[in-house]
Amino acid sequence: MGKNYLFLLGFFVLTISFFGLPTAAQPPQPGGTLPGPLPLFPADNWWNADVSTAPVDPHSASYIHFIGETVGLHPDFGGDADPAPEVYGMIYIVVPGTQPLVPVTFVEYGGESDAGAPGRPAGYPIPDEAKTQAKWMEGGYPGNADPGGDRHMLIVDRDHRLLFELYHAHWNAAHSRWEAGSGAVFPLSSNLRRPEGWTSADAAGLAILPGLVRYDEVFGADPIRHAFRFTVDDSNGHVFPASHDAGGTNGALPMGARLRLKATKDLSGYPPEVRKIFQAMKTYGLIVADNGTNLYITGAYDTRWNNDVLNPAFASLEASDFEVVKLGWQPSSTPPGPCVAGDTRLCLNGGRFQVEAQWTANGTSGAGHAVFLTPDTGYFWFFDSTNVEVVLKVLNACGLNQRYWVYAGGLTNVKVHLTVTDTQTGAVKTYDNPQGTAFRPIQDSGAFATCP
Repeated sequence: MGKNYLFLLGFFVLTISFFGLPTAAQPPQPGGTLPGPLPLFPADNWWNADVSTAPVDPHSASYIHFIGETVGLHPDFGGDADPAPEVYGMIYIVVPGTQPLVPVTFVEYGGESDAGAPGRPAGYPIPDEAKTQAKWMEGGYPGNADPGGDRHMLIVDRDHRLLFELYHAHWNAAHSRWEAGSGAVFPLSSNLRRPEGWTSADAAGLAILPGLVRYDEVFGADPIRHAFRFTVDDSNGHVFPASHDAGGTNGALPMGARLRLKATKDLSGYPPEVRKIFQAMKTYGLIVADNGTNLYITGAYDTRWNNDVLNPAFASLEASDFEVVKLGWQPSSTPPGPCVAGDTRLCLNGGRFQVEAQWTANGTSGAGHAVFLTPDTGYFWFFDSTNVEVVLKVLNACGLNQRYWVYAGGLTNVKVHLTVTDTQTGAVKTYDNPQGTAFRPIQDSGAFATCP
């Protein structure tokens, strides 16, 4: 063996020990390093939106009262729990792009789940270790155990920058397959939102990982630049950015609602790491993502958390320290302006709601022709003015459940896409009827949480 060869070999070994193995060689790792840029998702994503100057919802005080003004916050995260292998907080897994994809059988919400990432082969990059080893998924138990709970599994493909999330994940050894209640895949480079009415691995239809309080951010050099996920006992419908309902309790916040810590709240007496978390609550807020316990803030499992510090600090913040951001608020969004009625557009409820219809039949598409009937009702015809296809009304039910309702019926089996827009807030609801299917009645009594 020549001296030059020995020198090169030694240099290679030294380089590896100094810089570490190449990314592709790093194995799957719970709590591994997330791919940049951070925070996750584009800067204009709803998780990363600065809400410090967003308007307060006119019913903010009522929503806070419903939760309970003196209810305190709680950090729903920490380290190891008792009995082992239970843990506090969400576990996320970081895998290389070479991690094999395995099929997942969806046993609860298959029609609202993703078989795999957009434009890629079906499957989720679940490491084999998750089948039998602890601390690869929420709750801490291995995939082949059945301890109950939500059993979320969060996986980041760092090389392709994809986020895979599963709900009720379980390794069914008898059938030799992974099963889950639902699953969703989010490209980290886009603001891809779930289809309206769809869930994800979370009740609201949102991604989970970007809303976690993470140790690396709290103790890092930079400020935290995203909102946090939290739960409420009861909910009522959903608003942007959520896409899915998880309850219909009058007076409760909808999925997707945002709380913001009041700017006047003095944070000077808290430890630096706590101040950083609470400042993010002022700047980016909290987003309702699931039903659970009121004001439980979700974070990542990490044995370095000190809950002797976190628990009393969080408990010192009460619901009355927060305000509700205007429901459905979107960054840099502007309402479309007053509705202007036309051949293809209905204007209902004093012109506040704009309604349009698109039809598709035998490869041909077109806009429905609108006919006004009453202040809250109209209909559309597609092929012949004497042939009514769809009747729709928008009802003001603010006195009943603080919602505007959308009801519709049809006498058709063509594909129909209905769009209802609140021109005062910009909130949009869409409804679809598949081609070849008798029109399915629409009875959406939680459509717009935008009263008055």
